[in-house]
Amino acid sequence: MMKPEGYAALTHVYDAAVELGRWRRALDAVTAAVDAKAIALLIRRPDPSARDLTMMNSAYLDFTRTAWGMYYGLRLSRLQDPDWDFLSRQPAHQPAADTDIGIPAADLDARADYRMLRRKIGVRRRLGVRLNSDKVWFDAMSIAFDAAKSAVPSDGLRGIVPLLPHLTKSVEIGRTFSQLKARYAAVLTALDRVRVGLAIALPSGEIIVENEEAVRIFGLKDGVWKSADGRLRCEEADQTAEVQIAINEATNTARGEGNQPERLVAVARKSGSERFLVDIAPLSDCKAEIDVGLQGALITIIDPERIPALKIERFTTLYGLTPAEAEVCALILQGMSVNDIADSRNTSPVTAKNQVASILDKTGLSRRTELIRLVIRVLPPVD
Repeated sequence: MMKPEGYAALTHVYDAAVELGRWRRALDAVTAAVDAKAIALLIRRPDPSARDLTMMNSAYLDFTRTAWGMYYGLRLSRLQDPDWDFLSRQPAHQPAADTDIGIPAADLDARADYRMLRRKIGVRRRLGVRLNSDKVWFDAMSIAFDAAKSAVPSDGLRGIVPLLPHLTKSVEIGRTFSQLKARYAAVLTALDRVRVGLAIALPSGEIIVENEEAVRIFGLKDGVWKSADGRLRCEEADQTAEVQIAINEATNTARGEGNQPERLVAVARKSGSERFLVDIAPLSDCKAEIDVGLQGALITIIDPERIPALKIERFTTLYGLTPAEAEVCALILQGMSVNDIADSRNTSPVTAKNQVASILDKTGLSRRTELIRLVIRVLPPVD
């Protein structure tokens, strides 16, 4: 059960998704929601040459701007590397106390970085948690509590758990937007380079921004399209209602009034082709670049009939797929059924079914549609 402070933090969390400068305010809100004193959010790529990106709340940021903070950053912050490495081996969304790493509390308290933060910021015990479970990015948070507390408070642990899916989703959305902004001068122009459908919807379901692939999909009027008033419609009335409910939930979450980080809908098509995969997530236009005070939904539409040609070697290596499973994964991305896969590879349907099940097991998924979404997420199809 999320506390009122948690709901209040959500609007700031989703603001930060499209504007990195908003993370300070978002982490301040999360800090208040879990009765902590300081939070650091680390985003790291597996490439050892890439620089870590660290977002901090006010307590940490103000400290880094002092002479002591500069010394800490240059000399003492590296002492935390084993702590982050420990979190990188933990399951996502399972908070761990700093003492879980195997170092006694007394030894941690005597460590130079702990001593300085205790003196300068007044923090002591920490709670760490990994936000994602993919093998491309490592996103994690360190939450520090008042030095007077001898252990991580149970209220802090309970308070952070419902916020974790939203923090994860915000980081993922922010990463997508940051990559696009870095590569292209204008976001709207960049969206046309993405080879899956992207659209932004108002709470009413009205589409106000769409990229070229979304325009193509809507123009087919085969499963999902825009009505005369610009609202999203599906072939089946119950799916239109389901999509609208998901947009409403996403909007409420972006406003801090809901608790739904995303929803995936497989939309049936009149032509009988493979269903569209429609992913709906919260979105907030914090800088009012599109509309004043906009909260709505980011809609990603994947057409399994036109999955971009992806070099999935990186994906198969990350998830330890065998050569046969890699071939099956590629055929799944082409929208093939189990029987089609068996025919294509000259194997039995039972063998193909077992290989699909093994792929899903290795990626931690339960459905083929989720696999397609994961591949698109790990290997963004940007020209």
